[in-house]
Amino acid sequence: MEFVEYTLDELALEIKTGKTPPTSNPEYFDGDIQWLSPADLRGQKIVENSERKISQLAIDDKKGFLFKPETILISTIGEHIGKLCLVEQPVASNQQLTGVLVNNKLILPELLYYWLNLNRRILENKANRATIPMLNNKLLKRMKVFFPKNIEDQLKIVGRLNKIQELIDKRVETNQLLDKYIRSVFLEMFGDPILNNKNFPVKTLEKIVVGNISYGVVKSGDEVLNGVPFVRPVDLGEKWLSKKGLKSISEEISEQYSRTILKGNELLISVRGRLNAISLVSSDFKKSNVARGIVPLTFSTDEERVFYYYFLTDPNFKTYYNNLAKGVGLRGVNISDLKQIPLFDMNKNKGLLPEFYDLSNRVDVHKKRLIESSELLNILFQATLQNAFSEESQINEDEVFESLLMTFTKEDLKQGNRLKYLLKWVNCKKPQFDKFESYDLAWDRLRELLEDGSIEQVLDENEIKLKVAE
Repeated sequence: MEFVEYTLDELALEIKTGKTPPTSNPEYFDGDIQWLSPADLRGQKIVENSERKISQLAIDDKKGFLFKPETILISTIGEHIGKLCLVEQPVASNQQLTGVLVNNKLILPELLYYWLNLNRRILENKANRATIPMLNNKLLKRMKVFFPKNIEDQLKIVGRLNKIQELIDKRVETNQLLDKYIRSVFLEMFGDPILNNKNFPVKTLEKIVVGNISYGVVKSGDEVLNGVPFVRPVDLGEKWLSKKGLKSISEEISEQYSRTILKGNELLISVRGRLNAISLVSSDFKKSNVARGIVPLTFSTDEERVFYYYFLTDPNFKTYYNNLAKGVGLRGVNISDLKQIPLFDMNKNKGLLPEFYDLSNRVDVHKKRLIESSELLNILFQATLQNAFSEESQINEDEVFESLLMTFTKEDLKQGNRLKYLLKWVNCKKPQFDKFESYDLAWDRLRELLEDGSIEQVLDENEIKLKVAE
């Protein structure tokens, strides 16, 4: 394969960074328009549903805009630099994502998606070294992309990589379905946290939690090697907190904020900046500490802690919580307002909690297996990426024929052994195509080729068969 090199600026038709509408106007939010953030990028190629949405009014008032289909969205700020997705339907995003729309006569958008996935380390290295790493558009445009010149070679690479990507996507989708399932069970058992349609008694948060309610370390100082693990709002979001990517602070600074040193049985809620970010911590985080933007909450039992996790992460509750935020720019929820949040008092209904807790644990076990499987797939994916973008790479067209078929014209199919591939796949007794529409397309192409004489029908042992014309 012949490879060429372009800067991203030379390949791009446009490079634009997303926007956040003014949070002071609630009419700009909770509409029908997908509004992506790095938290929505979980390894799948296409993101079909965002955690938060904005309204058409935000678009009409130019407080946000829609990225065009085939745009590649790249996370360019903070800890998640290099996370990616490909836009299939018009979507908006916040300012942490930058969209790159390329000239598809030079490079296929899917190929660039895979190339950026392979070279995520380059994106991370190009980011500036500020307190919050940032990859601005100027730096992004200078990035050099090395890829096959021939579009057919690009199609072959995309076809091979799509097979593994589809497996990754299915695991992400299954994980999301498990989340939807446990949330639907929560609503069935306990009802809506805001409407309280099951009429549970209510108490304020400060009367339900155990111990102090306080935010964490104000000035964390420089990072310390092998210091005290330090949790920031950016680290929250998944149900169970991970140690991956955590910073460390000195033991001396941590001791100055002993009120928020973790015991390993808390629920962490963000009250500043990235609101709605909530995670549970395990005993692995004992003696860790948290940033000023986080408040650790302790409950009487683990059953209660899990119950209130789903209560506080309910979409309707999130809207309510966001409306408590004050300030301009970096908005936050005051401790006094947090303490007064109304929660269901489960003292008289504790019998419901063990059943839900047990089900939640079983869902967690399934999700853990999916994550482990995804990690193995990602190792295979990275190895395949390395091989696919090698100049010595040889890809068998038969291996990726279904992907190529979606783009081949009738004339393309006449090249090389492609007619034989087509007949082999169509004549096979067992299903060969992954997608049903591929069969429709294959038969459409066959009819065209029969009409122009490239393929002919022959009688073979009282059975009509197709073959390539002599």
